[in-house]
Amino acid sequence: MFPGVGPEERALADAVRTFARDLEPRIDAAEAAGTLPPDVVREVGRLGVLGMTVPGADGGLGASGVAFALVLEELAAVWGSLAVAVSVNSGITEGSLVRLGTAEQKKRWLPKLMDGSGLGAFALTEPGSGSDAARLQTRAVRDGSGWAIRGRKVFVTNLRYAPVVIVLARVGELEPERPHAGITAFLVPTGAPGVTIGKAERKMGLHASDTSPLALDDVRVGGDAVLGPLGKGFGAVAMTGLDDGRIGIAAQAIGLARGALEKAGAYALQRRQFGRPIADFQMVRFALARARADVDAARLLTLRAAWLKDSGRPFTREASEAKLFATEMAQRATRTAVQTLGGYGYMRAYGVERAARDARATTIYEGTSEVQRLVIARSLLAA
Repeated sequence: MFPGVGPEERALADAVRTFARDLEPRIDAAEAAGTLPPDVVREVGRLGVLGMTVPGADGGLGASGVAFALVLEELAAVWGSLAVAVSVNSGITEGSLVRLGTAEQKKRWLPKLMDGSGLGAFALTEPGSGSDAARLQTRAVRDGSGWAIRGRKVFVTNLRYAPVVIVLARVGELEPERPHAGITAFLVPTGAPGVTIGKAERKMGLHASDTSPLALDDVRVGGDAVLGPLGKGFGAVAMTGLDDGRIGIAAQAIGLARGALEKAGAYALQRRQFGRPIADFQMVRFALARARADVDAARLLTLRAAWLKDSGRPFTREASEAKLFATEMAQRATRTAVQTLGGYGYMRAYGVERAARDARATTIYEGTSEVQRLVIARSLLAA
């Protein structure tokens, strides 16, 4: 059993809810333009959200993982693209720096990721390695006292906004029986010679969230660019970071589902058919009730995983359970919202179709639903 949400965590989430709702008039234009307005990102920084997972000693709020999950839910309930950007920046990128960074690395990069002048990025996936991430081909070789990195990455979130990107690269040759061996994390400035940011991807949803490919052509970084243990970045950075990230994705899915259902409920109360509001019809009421119960169940799974993380206890399986249930739930809940609005649900003016498109990605990134089932089963059936 874990404790309930405290008043400070709730107050922070409520403040973010108010902030996010004030952004609603700007969302359609930003989604059409395919970019997050810089002033919005700076305002998120001033609100403290971009640094909320960073300890106070490093200039952040030092908020709990539970608080961060609640904040991501509130952002996603209004704007999925912004929630994704915050999650990658404040979760896997800053989280890796806080856990493994040297004092110099933290001093150099954390302020830039907290003040809204930029957003952190994390580059793991490659054209030939997605779920089989350990077989990545990007290489790092010694270059004097530093390193030269060559390779290609795809689907990198926040890349166009990022002053720095965490790049996973292989040091040494691939060992077929131990593909994760030698993988190392590097802090690569996006302005370094040899770094090329490709054309932003055109996606089904999350249009204002940047997703771009990254090319590294003999990019030279110093020896101080290594983040965490040399040769052990797959477990220490990638897998641990993904465990954290899955809590964030679950929270996003909850927010997307909840926001869509709130719109659907309001519509059902005012839309009249056969002489009365459609909310009076059992088929509508029951569908919304079931979806809302699923949302609340997903939130409990997510907060449990966040609380375990805050408590310093293992949470890999619980994070996968939360992500699996919440993201699959979001598919059902957003479909219910669209169906409640009928033909209007298919129209962009009503917003629920955007939630349905945005939610679809949550079952894919940070590990597909199939990968989550493997993680859960491996934990349950371990000898």
